[in-house]
Amino acid sequence: MLNILKMIGFGVKIRFQVFPIWTFIGAAVAIVHGLLGGFSIFVTQIFFDTVGDVAAGEAVISQAYLMAVSLGSVFIIREVLNGFSNFMGNYEWFKVKGVLAKTVHSKMARIDQICLEDTQLHDDINKASEGSAAAYGVSDIIISFLTFYLPFYIFMGFYLHHLHPQFILALVLVFVPIVLSQVIRTGIISKFEDEAAPVRREYNYYNKIIVDRKYFKETRMLGAYKFFLGYLFDSMRKLSLSELKAMRKTNLLELGMGLLSAGAYLGILFMLVSALLAGNITVGAFAAIFGSIATLFFMLYELVNIHISRLMEDMGKAHNFIKFMELPEREGIEAIPDYTQGIIAENISFTYPHADEKSIDNISLSIKAGETIAIVGENGAGKSTLVRLLIGLYKPSEGRVNINGLDTAKVSDKSVFDKVSGVFQNFQKYQMTLEENIKISNINREEVDLEKTMQLAGVDINSPSFPEKGASMLSREFDGVDLSGGEWQRVAIARGLYRSHNTVVLDEPSAAIDPIEESRIYRRFVEISKGKTAIIVTHRLGSTKIADRVVVMDKGRIVDVGTHFELMQKGGLYREMFEAQASWYMVG
Repeated sequence: MLNILKMIGFGVKIRFQVFPIWTFIGAAVAIVHGLLGGFSIFVTQIFFDTVGDVAAGEAVISQAYLMAVSLGSVFIIREVLNGFSNFMGNYEWFKVKGVLAKTVHSKMARIDQICLEDTQLHDDINKASEGSAAAYGVSDIIISFLTFYLPFYIFMGFYLHHLHPQFILALVLVFVPIVLSQVIRTGIISKFEDEAAPVRREYNYYNKIIVDRKYFKETRMLGAYKFFLGYLFDSMRKLSLSELKAMRKTNLLELGMGLLSAGAYLGILFMLVSALLAGNITVGAFAAIFGSIATLFFMLYELVNIHISRLMEDMGKAHNFIKFMELPEREGIEAIPDYTQGIIAENISFTYPHADEKSIDNISLSIKAGETIAIVGENGAGKSTLVRLLIGLYKPSEGRVNINGLDTAKVSDKSVFDKVSGVFQNFQKYQMTLEENIKISNINREEVDLEKTMQLAGVDINSPSFPEKGASMLSREFDGVDLSGGEWQRVAIARGLYRSHNTVVLDEPSAAIDPIEESRIYRRFVEISKGKTAIIVTHRLGSTKIADRVVVMDKGRIVDVGTHFELMQKGGLYREMFEAQASWYMVG
Protein backbone atom coordinates (compact mmCIF):
# COMPACT_ATOMS: atom_id res chain seq x y z
CA MET A 1 0.00 0.00 0.00
CA LEU A 2 2.86 2.35 0.87
CA ASN A 3 4.50 1.72 -2.51
CA ILE A 4 1.23 2.48 -4.33
CA LEU A 5 1.00 5.80 -2.50
CA LYS A 6 4.62 6.53 -3.45
CA MET A 7 3.86 5.73 -7.10
CA ILE A 8 0.79 7.97 -7.08
CA GLY A 9 2.84 10.73 -5.44
CA PHE A 10 5.60 10.30 -8.02
CA GLY A 11 3.12 10.39 -10.92
CA VAL A 12 1.35 13.49 -9.60
CA LYS A 13 4.69 15.22 -9.03
CA ILE A 14 5.76 14.49 -12.62
CA ARG A 15 2.38 15.69 -13.93
CA PHE A 16 2.72 18.99 -12.09
CA GLN A 17 6.30 19.29 -13.30
CA VAL A 18 5.36 18.79 -16.96
CA PHE A 19 1.86 20.34 -17.14
CA PRO A 20 0.87 22.07 -13.88
CA ILE A 21 -2.31 23.67 -15.29
CA TRP A 22 -3.32 20.68 -17.43
CA THR A 23 -3.22 18.45 -14.34
CA PHE A 24 -6.31 20.24 -12.98
CA ILE A 25 -7.95 20.76 -16.37
CA GLY A 26 -7.34 17.12 -17.36
CA ALA A 27 -8.90 15.85 -14.13
CA ALA A 28 -11.97 18.09 -14.61
CA VAL A 29 -12.32 17.01 -18.26
CA ALA A 30 -12.08 13.31 -17.26
CA ILE A 31 -14.76 13.69 -14.57
CA VAL A 32 -17.13 15.47 -16.96
CA HIS A 33 -16.37 12.87 -19.65
CA GLY A 34 -17.17 10.01 -17.27
CA LEU A 35 -20.40 11.61 -16.05
CA LEU A 36 -21.50 12.32 -19.63
CA GLY A 37 -21.10 8.61 -20.40
CA GLY A 38 -23.82 7.82 -17.86
CA PHE A 39 -25.82 10.98 -18.61
CA SER A 40 -26.05 10.03 -22.29
CA ILE A 41 -27.95 6.86 -21.30
CA PHE A 42 -30.33 8.94 -19.21
CA VAL A 43 -30.90 11.37 -22.13
CA THR A 44 -31.42 8.39 -24.46
CA GLN A 45 -34.20 7.17 -22.16
CA ILE A 46 -35.91 10.59 -22.22
CA PHE A 47 -35.57 10.74 -26.02
CA PHE A 48 -37.25 7.36 -26.54
CA ASP A 49 -39.97 8.20 -24.01
CA THR A 50 -40.61 11.52 -25.79
CA VAL A 51 -40.81 9.82 -29.19
CA GLY A 52 -43.26 7.33 -27.68
CA ASP A 53 -45.35 10.16 -26.25
CA VAL A 54 -45.39 11.91 -29.63
CA ALA A 55 -46.52 8.68 -31.30
CA ALA A 56 -49.28 8.34 -28.67
CA GLY A 57 -50.34 11.96 -29.18
CA GLU A 58 -49.27 12.97 -25.67
CA ALA A 59 -46.48 15.32 -26.83
CA VAL A 60 -45.73 17.59 -29.77
CA ILE A 61 -43.14 16.76 -32.44
CA SER A 62 -40.98 19.76 -31.48
CA GLN A 63 -40.24 18.10 -28.14
CA ALA A 64 -38.90 15.02 -29.94
CA TYR A 65 -36.69 17.23 -32.14
CA LEU A 66 -35.45 19.09 -29.06
CA MET A 67 -34.50 15.82 -27.34
CA ALA A 68 -32.82 14.57 -30.54
CA VAL A 69 -30.70 17.72 -30.62
CA SER A 70 -29.93 17.33 -26.89
CA LEU A 71 -28.91 13.69 -27.34
CA GLY A 72 -26.78 14.55 -30.36
CA SER A 73 -25.12 17.40 -28.44
CA VAL A 74 -24.24 15.06 -25.55
CA PHE A 75 -22.63 12.58 -27.93
CA ILE A 76 -20.71 15.32 -29.77
CA ILE A 77 -19.41 16.79 -26.50
CA ARG A 78 -18.35 13.28 -25.36
CA GLU A 79 -16.40 12.72 -28.58
CA VAL A 80 -14.75 16.13 -28.37
CA LEU A 81 -13.71 15.51 -24.76
CA ASN A 82 -12.49 12.01 -25.67
CA GLY A 83 -10.40 13.32 -28.58
CA PHE A 84 -9.04 16.18 -26.47
CA SER A 85 -8.10 13.80 -23.63
CA ASN A 86 -6.37 11.39 -26.03
CA PHE A 87 -4.44 14.17 -27.73
CA MET A 88 -3.32 15.74 -24.45
CA GLY A 89 -2.49 12.30 -23.03
CA ASN A 90 -0.21 11.49 -25.97
CA TYR A 91 1.41 14.93 -25.84
CA GLU A 92 1.85 14.66 -22.09
CA TRP A 93 3.53 11.24 -22.44
CA PHE A 94 5.86 12.66 -25.10
CA LYS A 95 7.01 15.29 -22.59
CA VAL A 96 6.99 12.93 -19.60
CA LYS A 97 9.42 10.43 -21.21
CA GLY A 98 12.19 13.03 -21.12
CA VAL A 99 11.48 13.92 -17.49
CA LEU A 100 11.49 10.23 -16.47
CA ALA A 101 14.85 9.64 -18.18
CA LYS A 102 16.26 12.73 -16.48
CA THR A 103 14.95 11.52 -13.11
CA VAL A 104 16.67 8.13 -13.44
CA HIS A 105 19.97 9.58 -14.67
CA SER A 106 19.98 12.32 -12.03
CA LYS A 107 19.52 9.70 -9.33
CA MET A 108 22.25 7.60 -10.93
CA ALA A 109 24.66 10.52 -10.66
CA ARG A 110 23.94 10.87 -6.93
CA ILE A 111 24.31 7.19 -5.97
CA ASP A 112 27.36 6.35 -3.89
CA GLN A 113 29.94 4.79 -6.24
CA ILE A 114 30.42 1.75 -4.05
CA CYS A 115 26.82 0.74 -4.79
CA LEU A 116 27.92 0.15 -8.40
CA GLU A 117 30.06 -2.77 -7.21
CA ASP A 118 26.84 -4.61 -6.31
CA THR A 119 25.99 -6.72 -9.36
CA GLN A 120 22.34 -6.70 -8.34
CA LEU A 121 22.29 -2.92 -8.69
CA HIS A 122 23.05 -3.13 -12.40
CA ASP A 123 19.95 -5.28 -12.85
CA ASP A 124 18.02 -2.76 -10.75
CA ILE A 125 19.25 0.13 -12.91
CA ASN A 126 18.06 -1.65 -16.03
CA LYS A 127 14.72 -2.36 -14.39
CA ALA A 128 14.48 1.21 -13.08
CA SER A 129 14.44 2.63 -16.61
CA GLU A 130 11.34 0.59 -17.37
CA GLY A 131 10.10 1.00 -13.81
CA SER A 132 10.00 4.80 -14.01
CA ALA A 133 7.50 4.60 -16.87
CA ALA A 134 5.63 1.87 -14.98
CA ALA A 135 5.48 3.99 -11.80
CA TYR A 136 4.05 6.86 -13.81
CA GLY A 137 1.70 4.39 -15.53
CA VAL A 138 0.42 3.12 -12.17
CA SER A 139 -0.45 6.65 -11.07
CA ASP A 140 -1.97 7.37 -14.49
CA ILE A 141 -4.25 4.31 -14.30
CA ILE A 142 -5.36 5.08 -10.74
CA ILE A 143 -6.02 8.73 -11.61
CA SER A 144 -7.98 7.62 -14.71
CA PHE A 145 -10.03 5.28 -12.54
CA LEU A 146 -10.79 8.00 -10.00
CA THR A 147 -11.58 10.73 -12.52
CA PHE A 148 -13.28 8.82 -15.37
CA TYR A 149 -14.43 5.28 -14.59
CA LEU A 150 -15.57 5.89 -10.99
CA PRO A 151 -17.80 8.89 -11.87
CA PHE A 152 -19.34 6.86 -14.74
CA TYR A 153 -20.20 3.87 -12.55
CA ILE A 154 -21.40 6.02 -9.64
CA PHE A 155 -23.79 7.78 -12.02
CA MET A 156 -24.92 4.45 -13.50
CA GLY A 157 -25.41 2.99 -10.03
CA PHE A 158 -27.71 5.82 -8.95
CA TYR A 159 -29.52 5.78 -12.29
CA LEU A 160 -30.18 2.02 -12.28
CA HIS A 161 -31.17 2.05 -8.60
CA HIS A 162 -33.59 4.90 -9.30
CA LEU A 163 -35.23 2.91 -12.09
CA HIS A 164 -35.41 -0.32 -10.11
CA PRO A 165 -33.14 -1.51 -7.23
CA GLN A 166 -32.68 -4.98 -8.79
CA PHE A 167 -30.97 -3.38 -11.81
CA ILE A 168 -27.85 -2.96 -9.67
CA LEU A 169 -27.51 -6.70 -10.23
CA ALA A 170 -26.95 -5.87 -13.91
CA LEU A 171 -23.60 -4.28 -13.04
CA VAL A 172 -22.63 -7.42 -11.12
CA LEU A 173 -23.60 -9.69 -14.03
CA VAL A 174 -21.46 -7.58 -16.34
CA PHE A 175 -18.55 -7.40 -13.88
CA VAL A 176 -18.19 -11.08 -12.84
CA PRO A 177 -17.31 -12.73 -16.21
CA ILE A 178 -14.76 -10.08 -17.08
CA VAL A 179 -13.01 -10.11 -13.68
CA LEU A 180 -13.07 -13.92 -13.50
CA SER A 181 -11.60 -14.10 -17.00
CA GLN A 182 -8.77 -11.72 -16.10
CA VAL A 183 -7.91 -13.55 -12.85
CA ILE A 184 -7.66 -16.94 -14.60
CA ARG A 185 -5.86 -15.46 -17.62
CA THR A 186 -3.28 -13.77 -15.36
CA GLY A 187 -2.55 -17.12 -13.70
CA ILE A 188 -2.09 -18.84 -17.07
CA ILE A 189 0.24 -16.12 -18.38
CA SER A 190 2.19 -16.02 -15.11
CA LYS A 191 2.76 -19.78 -15.27
CA PHE A 192 3.76 -19.49 -18.93
CA GLU A 193 6.28 -16.75 -18.12
CA ASP A 194 7.79 -18.89 -15.34
CA GLU A 195 8.27 -21.75 -17.79
CA ALA A 196 9.29 -19.63 -20.78
CA ALA A 197 11.72 -17.19 -19.11
CA PRO A 198 14.70 -19.61 -18.79
CA VAL A 199 14.06 -21.03 -22.27
CA ARG A 200 13.84 -17.52 -23.72
CA ARG A 201 17.20 -16.65 -22.12
CA GLU A 202 18.69 -19.77 -23.71
CA TYR A 203 17.27 -18.82 -27.10
CA ASN A 204 18.61 -15.25 -26.87
CA TYR A 205 22.03 -16.53 -25.77
CA TYR A 206 22.40 -19.03 -28.62
CA ASN A 207 21.14 -16.47 -31.10
CA LYS A 208 23.77 -14.03 -29.84
CA ILE A 209 26.53 -16.64 -30.14
CA ILE A 210 25.60 -17.24 -33.79
CA VAL A 211 25.19 -13.66 -35.03
CA ASP A 212 26.79 -11.28 -32.52
CA ARG A 213 30.01 -9.60 -33.59
CA LYS A 214 31.66 -10.55 -30.31
CA TYR A 215 31.23 -14.29 -30.98
CA PHE A 216 30.83 -15.00 -34.68
CA LYS A 217 34.53 -15.05 -35.66
CA GLU A 218 35.40 -17.83 -33.20
CA THR A 219 32.10 -19.64 -33.78
CA ARG A 220 32.67 -19.80 -37.56
CA MET A 221 36.40 -20.52 -37.31
CA LEU A 222 35.88 -23.49 -34.99
CA GLY A 223 33.03 -24.83 -37.10
CA ALA A 224 30.64 -24.61 -34.15
CA TYR A 225 27.90 -22.81 -36.11
CA LYS A 226 25.77 -25.93 -36.70
CA PHE A 227 26.32 -27.08 -33.12
CA PHE A 228 24.85 -23.87 -31.68
CA LEU A 229 22.18 -23.73 -34.39
CA GLY A 230 20.90 -27.07 -33.12
CA TYR A 231 20.62 -25.68 -29.59
CA LEU A 232 18.91 -22.56 -30.98
CA PHE A 233 16.25 -24.59 -32.80
CA ASP A 234 15.75 -26.81 -29.75
CA SER A 235 15.13 -23.81 -27.47
CA MET A 236 12.87 -22.28 -30.14
CA ARG A 237 10.83 -25.51 -30.27
CA LYS A 238 10.48 -25.59 -26.46
CA LEU A 239 9.44 -21.94 -26.41
CA SER A 240 6.89 -22.45 -29.19
CA LEU A 241 5.35 -25.50 -27.50
CA SER A 242 5.08 -23.63 -24.20
CA GLU A 243 3.49 -20.65 -25.94
CA LEU A 244 1.08 -22.90 -27.87
CA LYS A 245 0.02 -24.55 -24.61
CA ALA A 246 -0.68 -21.18 -23.01
CA MET A 247 -2.55 -19.92 -26.10
CA ARG A 248 -4.75 -23.05 -26.12
CA LYS A 249 -5.70 -22.44 -22.50
CA THR A 250 -6.38 -18.73 -22.98
CA ASN A 251 -8.47 -19.37 -26.12
CA LEU A 252 -10.56 -21.94 -24.29
CA LEU A 253 -10.90 -19.46 -21.45
CA GLU A 254 -12.07 -16.76 -23.85
CA LEU A 255 -14.65 -19.18 -25.27
CA GLY A 256 -15.89 -20.09 -21.78
CA MET A 257 -16.07 -16.48 -20.64
CA GLY A 258 -17.83 -15.57 -23.89
CA LEU A 259 -20.52 -18.13 -23.10
CA LEU A 260 -20.72 -16.83 -19.51
CA SER A 261 -21.03 -13.24 -20.80
CA ALA A 262 -23.80 -14.36 -23.15
CA GLY A 263 -25.58 -15.87 -20.15
CA ALA A 264 -25.16 -12.61 -18.22
CA TYR A 265 -26.49 -10.70 -21.22
CA LEU A 266 -29.61 -12.93 -21.30
CA GLY A 267 -30.03 -12.45 -17.55
CA ILE A 268 -30.03 -8.67 -17.92
CA LEU A 269 -32.46 -8.92 -20.85
CA PHE A 270 -34.79 -11.10 -18.73
CA MET A 271 -34.74 -8.51 -15.90
CA LEU A 272 -35.48 -5.69 -18.36
CA VAL A 273 -38.39 -7.52 -20.00
CA SER A 274 -39.84 -8.48 -16.62
CA ALA A 275 -39.59 -4.90 -15.34
CA LEU A 276 -41.16 -3.55 -18.53
CA LEU A 277 -44.09 -5.99 -18.46
CA ALA A 278 -44.62 -5.24 -14.78
CA GLY A 279 -44.78 -1.54 -15.56
CA ASN A 280 -41.74 -0.74 -13.41
CA ILE A 281 -39.87 0.96 -16.27
CA THR A 282 -40.85 2.82 -19.42
CA VAL A 283 -40.17 1.68 -22.96
CA GLY A 284 -37.57 4.46 -23.18
CA ALA A 285 -35.74 3.15 -20.11
CA PHE A 286 -35.84 -0.38 -21.55
CA ALA A 287 -34.38 0.79 -24.87
CA ALA A 288 -31.73 2.98 -23.20
CA ILE A 289 -30.49 0.29 -20.80
CA PHE A 290 -30.70 -2.46 -23.42
CA GLY A 291 -28.65 -0.31 -25.80
CA SER A 292 -26.10 0.54 -23.10
CA ILE A 293 -25.31 -3.08 -22.17
CA ALA A 294 -22.56 -3.18 -24.80
CA THR A 295 -21.12 0.06 -23.38
CA LEU A 296 -21.14 -1.37 -19.85
CA PHE A 297 -19.37 -4.52 -21.08
CA PHE A 298 -16.79 -2.52 -23.03
CA MET A 299 -16.08 -0.07 -20.19
CA LEU A 300 -15.56 -2.89 -17.68
CA TYR A 301 -13.50 -4.90 -20.16
CA GLU A 302 -11.32 -1.86 -20.81
CA LEU A 303 -10.94 -1.20 -17.07
CA VAL A 304 -10.22 -4.79 -15.99
CA ASN A 305 -8.55 -6.49 -18.96
CA ILE A 306 -6.53 -3.52 -20.14
CA HIS A 307 -5.96 -1.02 -17.34
CA ILE A 308 -6.02 -3.28 -14.27
CA SER A 309 -4.04 -5.94 -16.17
CA ARG A 310 -1.45 -3.29 -17.05
CA LEU A 311 -1.57 -2.03 -13.48
CA MET A 312 -0.67 -5.47 -12.10
CA GLU A 313 2.14 -5.80 -14.63
CA ASP A 314 3.46 -2.30 -13.96
CA MET A 315 3.36 -2.72 -10.18
CA GLY A 316 6.32 -5.13 -10.23
CA LYS A 317 8.37 -2.88 -12.50
CA ALA A 318 7.42 0.22 -10.54
CA HIS A 319 8.53 -1.47 -7.31
CA ASN A 320 12.03 -1.78 -8.82
CA PHE A 321 11.98 1.93 -9.60
CA ILE A 322 10.92 2.90 -6.06
CA LYS A 323 13.66 0.61 -4.68
CA PHE A 324 16.20 2.27 -7.02
CA MET A 325 15.14 5.80 -6.00
CA GLU A 326 15.64 4.90 -2.32
CA LEU A 327 19.27 3.81 -2.79
CA PRO A 328 21.74 5.73 -0.60
CA GLU A 329 23.22 8.84 -2.17
CA ARG A 330 26.69 10.20 -1.76
CA GLU A 331 26.44 13.47 0.11
CA GLY A 332 28.98 16.03 1.17
CA ILE A 333 29.71 19.70 1.49
CA GLU A 334 31.33 21.87 -1.19
CA ALA A 335 34.95 22.71 -0.37
CA ILE A 336 38.05 24.14 -2.05
CA PRO A 337 40.93 21.66 -2.46
CA ASP A 338 44.48 22.60 -1.48
CA TYR A 339 46.70 20.99 -4.14
CA THR A 340 49.82 21.36 -2.00
CA GLN A 341 48.48 18.83 0.52
CA GLY A 342 48.80 15.63 -1.55
CA ILE A 343 47.01 12.43 -0.50
CA ILE A 344 47.03 10.99 3.01
CA ALA A 345 45.44 7.65 3.93
CA GLU A 346 45.20 6.87 7.64
CA ASN A 347 44.50 3.29 8.78
CA ILE A 348 42.02 2.64 5.98
CA SER A 349 40.18 -0.63 5.44
CA PHE A 350 37.59 -1.47 2.81
CA THR A 351 35.09 -4.29 2.23
CA TYR A 352 33.03 -4.68 -0.93
CA PRO A 353 29.25 -5.14 -0.64
CA HIS A 354 28.27 -8.72 0.29
CA ALA A 355 31.96 -9.67 0.71
CA ASP A 356 33.17 -11.48 3.83
CA GLU A 357 36.83 -10.43 3.71
CA LYS A 358 38.46 -7.03 3.56
CA SER A 359 39.97 -6.02 0.22
CA ILE A 360 42.06 -3.34 1.94
CA ASP A 361 43.22 -4.03 5.49
CA ASN A 362 44.51 -1.22 7.72
CA ILE A 363 46.66 0.71 5.23
CA SER A 364 48.38 4.02 5.90
CA LEU A 365 50.10 5.88 3.07
CA SER A 366 51.18 9.45 2.42
CA ILE A 367 51.72 10.74 -1.14
CA LYS A 368 53.31 14.16 -1.44
CA ALA A 369 51.99 16.69 -3.95
CA GLY A 370 53.95 16.29 -7.20
CA GLU A 371 55.20 12.81 -6.29
CA THR A 372 54.96 9.83 -8.66
CA ILE A 373 53.97 6.58 -6.95
CA ALA A 374 53.90 3.10 -8.51
CA ILE A 375 51.67 0.46 -6.92
CA VAL A 376 52.52 -3.18 -7.66
CA GLY A 377 51.45 -6.61 -6.50
CA GLU A 378 50.03 -9.87 -7.71
CA ASN A 379 46.46 -10.25 -8.97
CA GLY A 380 43.97 -9.75 -6.16
CA ALA A 381 46.47 -7.85 -3.99
CA GLY A 382 44.06 -4.84 -3.80
CA LYS A 383 45.94 -2.41 -6.06
CA SER A 384 42.94 -1.05 -7.99
CA THR A 385 40.81 -0.87 -4.87
CA LEU A 386 43.48 1.13 -3.07
CA VAL A 387 43.68 3.54 -6.02
CA ARG A 388 39.92 4.08 -5.98
CA LEU A 389 40.14 4.91 -2.29
CA LEU A 390 43.12 7.23 -2.82
CA ILE A 391 41.30 9.31 -5.46
CA GLY A 392 37.94 9.35 -3.64
CA LEU A 393 35.88 7.03 -5.87
CA TYR A 394 35.21 4.89 -2.79
CA LYS A 395 34.94 5.88 0.84
CA PRO A 396 36.87 3.69 3.29
CA SER A 397 34.90 1.36 5.52
CA GLU A 398 37.33 2.30 8.29
CA GLY A 399 39.91 5.05 8.61
CA ARG A 400 40.17 8.28 6.64
CA VAL A 401 41.47 9.54 3.28
CA ASN A 402 42.40 13.18 2.76
CA ILE A 403 42.81 14.31 -0.85
CA ASN A 404 44.28 17.77 -1.32
CA GLY A 405 43.24 18.57 2.24
CA LEU A 406 39.67 17.27 1.85
CA ASP A 407 38.18 14.34 3.81
CA THR A 408 36.51 12.13 1.18
CA ALA A 409 33.83 11.07 3.69
CA LYS A 410 32.67 14.65 4.27
CA VAL A 411 32.94 16.56 0.99
CA SER A 412 31.06 16.28 -2.31
CA ASP A 413 32.22 14.37 -5.37
CA LYS A 414 32.65 17.62 -7.25
CA SER A 415 35.12 18.89 -4.65
CA VAL A 416 37.09 15.63 -4.48
CA PHE A 417 37.26 14.98 -8.23
CA ASP A 418 38.19 18.53 -9.20
CA LYS A 419 41.48 18.39 -11.16
CA VAL A 420 41.65 14.57 -10.87
CA SER A 421 42.01 12.42 -13.99
CA GLY A 422 42.82 8.82 -14.79
CA VAL A 423 42.89 5.92 -17.21
CA PHE A 424 41.72 2.56 -15.89
CA GLN A 425 41.98 -1.07 -16.97
CA ASN A 426 38.46 -1.27 -18.37
CA PHE A 427 38.46 2.02 -20.23
CA GLN A 428 35.57 2.84 -22.52
CA LYS A 429 35.52 2.63 -26.32
CA TYR A 430 33.00 5.33 -27.13
CA GLN A 431 31.34 4.98 -30.52
CA MET A 432 32.10 8.57 -31.46
CA THR A 433 34.75 10.44 -33.44
CA LEU A 434 38.39 10.39 -32.37
CA GLU A 435 38.19 14.02 -31.29
CA GLU A 436 35.02 13.44 -29.26
CA ASN A 437 36.55 10.35 -27.62
CA ILE A 438 39.33 12.52 -26.22
CA LYS A 439 37.51 15.79 -25.56
CA ILE A 440 34.75 14.09 -23.60
CA SER A 441 36.96 14.27 -20.48
CA ASN A 442 36.72 18.08 -20.55
CA ILE A 443 34.51 19.17 -23.40
CA ASN A 444 34.93 22.92 -22.78
CA ARG A 445 38.70 22.89 -22.43
CA GLU A 446 39.76 24.89 -25.50
CA GLU A 447 43.15 26.09 -24.28
CA VAL A 448 44.81 22.68 -24.74
CA ASP A 449 46.34 21.62 -28.04
CA LEU A 450 44.41 18.43 -28.90
CA GLU A 451 47.00 17.16 -31.39
CA LYS A 452 49.79 17.68 -28.86
CA THR A 453 47.85 15.64 -26.28
CA MET A 454 47.39 12.85 -28.83
CA GLN A 455 51.09 12.97 -29.69
CA LEU A 456 52.02 12.65 -26.02
CA ALA A 457 49.77 9.60 -25.71
CA GLY A 458 51.18 8.03 -28.88
CA VAL A 459 48.07 8.54 -31.01
CA ASP A 460 49.25 9.03 -34.61
CA ILE A 461 46.52 11.14 -36.20
CA ASN A 462 48.16 10.70 -39.62
CA SER A 463 47.89 6.93 -39.40
CA PRO A 464 45.65 5.07 -41.90
CA SER A 465 43.65 4.05 -38.81
CA PHE A 466 42.21 7.58 -38.81
CA PRO A 467 41.21 8.30 -42.43
CA GLU A 468 39.42 11.52 -41.48
CA LYS A 469 41.90 12.47 -38.75
CA GLY A 470 40.09 13.87 -35.69
CA ALA A 471 36.69 13.46 -37.39
CA SER A 472 37.21 9.71 -37.89
CA MET A 473 34.24 7.75 -36.50
CA LEU A 474 35.56 4.99 -34.21
CA SER A 475 32.77 2.49 -34.78
CA ARG A 476 31.97 0.00 -37.51
CA GLU A 477 28.32 0.16 -36.47
CA PHE A 478 28.25 3.83 -37.53
CA ASP A 479 30.16 3.35 -40.81
CA GLY A 480 33.48 4.18 -39.22
CA VAL A 481 36.72 2.37 -38.45
CA ASP A 482 37.70 -0.14 -35.78
CA LEU A 483 40.92 0.17 -33.80
CA SER A 484 43.26 -2.41 -32.36
CA GLY A 485 43.45 -2.88 -28.60
CA GLY A 486 46.69 -0.89 -28.41
CA GLU A 487 45.27 1.99 -30.45
CA TRP A 488 42.19 2.15 -28.23
CA GLN A 489 44.42 2.27 -25.15
CA ARG A 490 46.36 5.22 -26.55
CA VAL A 491 43.10 7.05 -27.22
CA ALA A 492 42.01 6.35 -23.62
CA ILE A 493 45.33 7.66 -22.29
CA ALA A 494 44.96 10.80 -24.42
CA ARG A 495 41.49 11.27 -22.94
CA GLY A 496 42.88 11.08 -19.42
CA LEU A 497 45.70 13.50 -20.20
CA TYR A 498 43.38 15.99 -21.90
CA ARG A 499 41.41 16.57 -18.71
CA SER A 500 42.69 19.45 -16.60
CA HIS A 501 44.32 17.75 -13.62
CA ASN A 502 46.71 18.02 -10.70
CA THR A 503 46.36 14.35 -9.80
CA VAL A 504 46.38 11.60 -12.41
CA VAL A 505 46.13 7.80 -12.26
CA LEU A 506 47.20 5.16 -14.78
CA ASP A 507 45.64 1.92 -13.54
CA GLU A 508 47.09 -0.73 -15.88
CA PRO A 509 45.64 0.78 -19.07
CA SER A 510 48.43 -0.64 -21.24
CA ALA A 511 47.86 -4.41 -21.14
CA ALA A 512 47.57 -4.62 -24.95
CA ILE A 513 50.73 -2.58 -25.52
CA ASP A 514 54.13 -4.24 -25.71
CA PRO A 515 56.59 -3.57 -22.83
CA ILE A 516 58.78 -1.20 -24.88
CA GLU A 517 55.80 0.89 -25.95
CA GLU A 518 54.45 0.84 -22.39
CA SER A 519 57.76 2.08 -21.04
CA ARG A 520 57.75 4.89 -23.61
CA ILE A 521 54.22 5.94 -22.65
CA TYR A 522 55.01 5.88 -18.95
CA ARG A 523 58.16 7.97 -19.42
CA ARG A 524 56.21 10.54 -21.39
CA PHE A 525 53.51 10.37 -18.77
CA VAL A 526 56.03 11.26 -16.07
CA GLU A 527 57.39 14.13 -18.18
CA ILE A 528 54.00 15.76 -18.73
CA SER A 529 53.01 15.07 -15.11
CA LYS A 530 55.92 16.98 -13.59
CA GLY A 531 54.70 18.99 -10.66
CA LYS A 532 51.56 16.84 -10.46
CA THR A 533 50.67 13.94 -8.21
CA ALA A 534 50.79 10.73 -10.25
CA ILE A 535 49.84 7.15 -9.38
CA ILE A 536 50.79 4.24 -11.64
CA VAL A 537 49.44 0.72 -11.22
CA THR A 538 51.24 -1.87 -13.32
CA HIS A 539 52.08 -5.56 -13.56
CA ARG A 540 55.28 -4.89 -15.52
CA LEU A 541 57.80 -4.00 -12.89
CA GLY A 542 60.33 -2.60 -15.37
CA SER A 543 58.14 0.52 -15.60
CA THR A 544 58.40 1.24 -11.87
CA LYS A 545 61.91 2.68 -12.24
CA ILE A 546 60.34 6.00 -13.29
CA ALA A 547 58.46 6.34 -9.98
CA ASP A 548 59.75 8.26 -6.97
CA ARG A 549 58.54 5.43 -4.75
CA VAL A 550 57.12 1.94 -5.27
CA VAL A 551 54.34 0.59 -3.03
CA VAL A 552 54.26 -3.21 -2.87
CA MET A 553 50.94 -4.84 -1.95
CA ASP A 554 49.98 -8.35 -0.92
CA LYS A 555 46.57 -9.57 0.25
CA GLY A 556 45.15 -6.10 0.86
CA ARG A 557 48.15 -4.81 2.81
CA ILE A 558 51.24 -2.74 2.03
CA VAL A 559 54.24 -5.00 2.59
CA ASP A 560 57.01 -2.68 1.38
CA VAL A 561 57.70 0.86 0.16
CA GLY A 562 60.82 2.29 -1.48
CA THR A 563 62.50 3.12 -4.79
CA HIS A 564 63.04 0.38 -7.34
CA PHE A 565 66.73 0.11 -6.42
CA GLU A 566 66.06 0.11 -2.66
CA LEU A 567 63.52 -2.69 -3.02
CA MET A 568 65.84 -4.72 -5.25
CA GLN A 569 68.63 -4.45 -2.68
CA LYS A 570 66.27 -5.29 0.18
CA GLY A 571 64.94 -8.45 -1.50
CA GLY A 572 61.47 -9.69 -0.58
CA LEU A 573 58.32 -9.91 -2.67
CA TYR A 574 59.21 -7.06 -5.07
CA ARG A 575 62.55 -8.56 -6.06
CA GLU A 576 60.97 -11.98 -6.38
CA MET A 577 58.31 -10.67 -8.79
CA PHE A 578 60.85 -8.60 -10.76
CA GLU A 579 63.24 -11.50 -11.27
CA ALA A 580 60.37 -13.81 -12.24
CA GLN A 581 59.34 -11.36 -14.97
CA ALA A 582 62.90 -10.71 -16.08
CA SER A 583 63.47 -14.44 -16.66
CA TRP A 584 60.93 -14.34 -19.50
CA TYR A 585 63.06 -11.85 -21.41
CA MET A 586 66.40 -13.66 -20.93
CA VAL A 587 67.84 -15.54 -23.89
CA GLY A 588 68.92 -19.18 -23.47
